[in-house]
Amino acid sequence: MEPFLTRSIGYKVMEFTDLLPCTVVERVNRFLVNVKLNDKIVEAHLHDPGRLKEIIYTGNKVLVRRKSGKKTGYRITFGLREDQYILIDSGLHSQIASHFVSQECKPEVKIDDRRLDFACNDIFIEVKGCTLSIDGVAIFPDAPTLRGYEHLRLLERLAQEGKGAYVLFLIFSDATSFRPNSETDPRFSDEFYKALKNGVKFSFKRFSFDGKYLKYSGDILTFDGDDKS
Repeated sequence: MEPFLTRSIGYKVMEFTDLLPCTVVERVNRFLVNVKLNDKIVEAHLHDPGRLKEIIYTGNKVLVRRKSGKKTGYRITFGLREDQYILIDSGLHSQIASHFVSQECKPEVKIDDRRLDFACNDIFIEVKGCTLSIDGVAIFPDAPTLRGYEHLRLLERLAQEGKGAYVLFLIFSDATSFRPNSETDPRFSDEFYKALKNGVKFSFKRFSFDGKYLKYSGDILTFDGDDKS
């Protein structure tokens, strides 16, 4: 069974009609950012575990949504990098990925003490979002990720047991190749190549934002950096 669906270039994944332009004032902590909205400073939730140093910094532009019932009232959805708005809300990753996995796949499946994003019978898929891109190369992660490392190890074990094991990377840039971030997280990088060698398969799908729609813009088919295969 092929777990992924084929989509055409330009396929509209999500529509955004309620975005508000803001300017970053300061990042208070990992998940809280003060932003300037209509000349008023408000708190906005940042649902992304990464460092995002190239996006979340004083003076940069972001787009937020109102979130009723939440502590902050606003949630950062996109951030400006160079001349492109990049999706930086990891809470949307599973929803985005659902457009590319078979309808037979079930979301949020528990294996041992971990959860994987999708399972299609004996095929398991974990979704990761990648916002960091340097010189046309998508790089993951931008901060050390124990969770990501443990997911790779679990998928590697499942692959060795004869099951299908995939990582679906959502690439929010126009990168043309990918490499794991051996400088920031050498443990994840080493496990990436080990998992690749032991049967885990990787898919890299790129996305762009035109101000209203998040669109699919094609797959990355090449790896960059150290070849440890």
